[in-house]
Amino acid sequence: MTALVRSELRKIRTTRTWMGLTLGGLALVAFYVTVIVFTAGTTDAGGNGLPSLSDPAAVRTVYGVPLEVGYLMPLMLGVLLICSEFRHQTITPTFLATPRRGRVLAAKAAAAGIVGLAMGVLITAVVAGLGAVLIAARGYPVLLTSHSVPRTLAVAVLGLAVWAVFGLGFGALLKNQVAAVVSAIVLVTVVGGLLTLLFNWVHLDGLARLLPGNASTAMIQPANVGGTDLLPWWGGALVLLAWGGVTAGLGALLTLRRDVN
Repeated sequence: MTALVRSELRKIRTTRTWMGLTLGGLALVAFYVTVIVFTAGTTDAGGNGLPSLSDPAAVRTVYGVPLEVGYLMPLMLGVLLICSEFRHQTITPTFLATPRRGRVLAAKAAAAGIVGLAMGVLITAVVAGLGAVLIAARGYPVLLTSHSVPRTLAVAVLGLAVWAVFGLGFGALLKNQVAAVVSAIVLVTVVGGLLTLLFNWVHLDGLARLLPGNASTAMIQPANVGGTDLLPWWGGALVLLAWGGVTAGLGALLTLRRDVN
């Protein structure tokens, strides 16, 4: 099994996909951190004010950017790990070399988690460093060692690893690379938001809290967001982990039964 995991990691390391996604993730979170820090405490044209950085919850929101937007990169990485093999028809020799497909998929899931964890470390480190510099520049305490900020950074790293496994399972479900990438992003962002509004409208807030996007948000800011009372941080972590396990399990089940060319 160890050899299979090393093989999957070698596949990732010898392509530029992971590097491109990581750099894209770094640029994305840097942009969001900058916007959040410099708009904190301001008031828009409608008179609605944004939380000031004097509020520890607002500071945690800055450091929690990896789980707000950065998750898209490990999500896509996970999708591409399996779909690219089907697209380039390398899945056939992979399964011929290791006929026990379950072991191959388990190795891919482990590799996705490892690379997702590495991406999480890099992305979260950039967010912590940049966020601290910008918050200090605005004259507020950086709170890197207090007010649950260390926990926020830690769960952000782990959360990105789970998102990579979630993407792998989702990619195994659809197999088509373009369809899987687009569907995964739309499902988590657009559909997740619409379902949250629908569940709140019909007073099913409990279901809204279990959506993967809301569970991810709960890991960094367990509060009321968009009318939804989110889970505590540990509850969000467990729900997100469950989503990763379910998608990976369903993807594995279909892949085990599916014919490959």
